[in-house]
Amino acid sequence: MTTSSTCTLIKNVYSTILLIFSIVIITGLIFTEQTKLSKDVHPALAFFVLWGLVLWLGMVEGGQASLVGLAPIDFELYKD
Repeated sequence: MTTSSTCTLIKNVYSTILLIFSIVIITGLIFTEQTKLSKDVHPALAFFVLWGLVLWLGMVEGGQASLVGLAPIDFELYKD
């Protein structure tokens, strides 16, 4: 294993642990009704609204990243 791949592995593991921690904390807050949305509506609805918006945001960000990644490509090749 090279130094860069070891560093990448450590970053990936750390990011995954933080992601799981955040999911557990936010889901726990929703189902114990400690968020404004889960106090106003049923916690299950708040849970699905949260995940719907996270998935939508992921698609928007993915689309934006693909547009930025395609900037150096000649668009005339794909006009047809």
